[in-house]
Amino acid sequence: MNKTILFLLCMITVSFGANATRLLVPQQYSSIQAAINAASVHDTVLVFPGIYYENINFRAKEIVLASTYILTRDTTTIDATVINGSQPIIPDSASCVIIASKIPGTALDTSAAIIGFKITGGTGTKWEDEHNPGAVYREGGGILVQYLSPRILHNHITNNYAIDLSGSMVSAGGGAIRCGDGNPLIRNNVIDNNQGRYGAGIVFNFSGGVVMNNLIAHNSGGQDYGGSGIWAYVNGK
Repeated sequence: MNKTILFLLCMITVSFGANATRLLVPQQYSSIQAAINAASVHDTVLVFPGIYYENINFRAKEIVLASTYILTRDTTTIDATVINGSQPIIPDSASCVIIASKIPGTALDTSAAIIGFKITGGTGTKWEDEHNPGAVYREGGGILVQYLSPRILHNHITNNYAIDLSGSMVSAGGGAIRCGDGNPLIRNNVIDNNQGRYGAGIVFNFSGGVVMNNLIAHNSGGQDYGGSGIWAYVNGK
C-alpha cells in the first residue's frame, strides 16, 4: 500500500469516525456495485480514482457513494473518478446510476447520496410512467431517481443521452438526471453536453427538489416536450 493511500485511509478514520463502516473500491471490492451490494444502512462506499465501466444501482439502500473528493476537496479528483455507463449488461437498463425505491412512501428519505464523480456514457432506462400505466419512456441517462430524495453533490454529469425511442417508447428524457416523485437536493454539479427529447439536463416528474449552485450548460434536445436545460411537470410534494 503506497503512502498516498495510507494517508487517505487515516483521513477516512478521522472524517467518519473509528466505528463507521467504509467499503473501499478497489482496495476491498473490485467494483462499485459489489461494494454497494455488501453495504448496510448508513455505510459509505468510498471510491478511489479510476474508470469504472458500470451501471450502478443503489438498490434503495440508505448509503453514501463518494469519491475521495470528500476527503481531499481536490476538484481534479471528480473527473478522475469516472462512472462510465456505456457498457450495460442489459441495454434497457443503461442509466449510469439508479437510486430508486419501489415504495411510494419513501419519497422523504434523503439518506442516499452520490458525491464527487464524473458520470458519463449512460443512455437511460426503460421506465413505465407510474402516473400513466402502459406509457413507457427511456429516462435518466446519467442518474435515474424514483420515490427517493437523494443528495446529488459535486458531480460532473456529462455526455449522457436519453434519446432512443426504439421499443415503442412514448419519449425519452432526463439526459443527465430524471427525478420522479421525490425531492432531491442537486447542488454544486456541472451538468453539460447531455441530450434528451425533453429535459436534456434535468427532468422533474411529479417532483420537487432543490437545484442550487449548478452549472447547467450545452445540453440539447427538447424535440418532444421542450426543456433542454430543465423540464418540470407538477410538484407532487
